[in-house]
Amino acid sequence: MHYHQYGRRPAAYQPILNAALSHFDADAILEASRERDLTVEERETLDGCKLLRDMIHDLDATLDTMKSFAAYEEYLINVAVPLMYGSFEELDEESAGMLQLFFRVHGMAVRMAVARWTRDVMLAGWKRVDSISTDDAEVVDDISRTKDTKQEKAIAEVWESFGFGDFAGGYDVPEDVTLQDFALKHLLKGDAVGGVVVGCSRPEHVLEALRTADLSCDDGEQ
Repeated sequence: MHYHQYGRRPAAYQPILNAALSHFDADAILEASRERDLTVEERETLDGCKLLRDMIHDLDATLDTMKSFAAYEEYLINVAVPLMYGSFEELDEESAGMLQLFFRVHGMAVRMAVARWTRDVMLAGWKRVDSISTDDAEVVDDISRTKDTKQEKAIAEVWESFGFGDFAGGYDVPEDVTLQDFALKHLLKGDAVGGVVVGCSRPEHVLEALRTADLSCDDGEQ
């Protein structure tokens, strides 16, 4: 994902989030409750809408804390899906479509958040700066960077939890390079790596991997 082009969220994320929250606001039922007693079905629908809105709010609020897409999928399977099935006996086509649209764009946002977190972890506490005027800044590969001690401590704990040990150098992945391309090129540079098996779920992924491999060979890497 090229963040210099797309930013931290899909462009459609906020409009779809707002549309989903608006769809399940149950305004018609709330308005009716001011004039008469609600039926059992209406009260259940009102409760279900509140649960879904709370779930959508929580998913949005925790978006930047996502560190694993696998953990996100596990949450959907074990929490979100049971909540939806438990809230409504049946969803109308429009409501089902709205939820499907929200989870599609939210999943894209999660992938972007996970990729951003991965880049931060790989920096190992370093961060880019616009100039080298900062006293503790240094220049590596024509990139000015400085150490964020708070971030360094947090990342060190992550590296330790992964079993990677001490890691002080860090990898600065350019914003216009995807993590997949960076990882493939890094592996192809290693003398200990004789070949790389790339998992590709789509034809375009195969072409992207071949293009990256060709570029690595052009740079003198085998």
